Amino acid sequence: MAEDTHDILRDLVNRITCKPGWILSLKDDDGALRLVIRVFGPDSTKPDSRIRIAHLFPVPTATYNFKTWRRWVFDCCLKVENHEMSEWFRVDDIRPFPPLHGPGEDPFIIHEFREESDSRIMQDGTVVDKLY
Repeated sequence: MAEDTHDILRDLVNRITCKPGWILSLKDDDGALRLVIRVFGPDSTKPDSRIRIAHLFPVPTATYNFKTWRRWVFDCCLKVENHEMSEWFRVDDIRPFPPLHGPGEDPFIIHEFREESDSRIMQDGTVVDKLY
């Protein structure tokens, strides 16, 4: 009999090491399985202070094998890395790619906030009134 796909994931998560200060685990949240990546390290707003953050990822209801789960967990770690880089990266005191933390937002997407007029500048430097 084949091993249950979430048993494969549980075994994998128990064997993973990642960056210092990162702890990976699985959490059953009222029947919904979640990958939890805890990051313990300096606070991006107060670098002299330490902070513990938990990033949660809903586990897909898929019948993945070991290698597919391994890649999924790795991709979740990359999303956390993107988020943390967006927290830390600054030009002077400005964060040009701040992560969005609000309700309904995906905090792992890298956003760049720019003036709307920047989207109307063509390759030759001319500015159009409307793109479409």
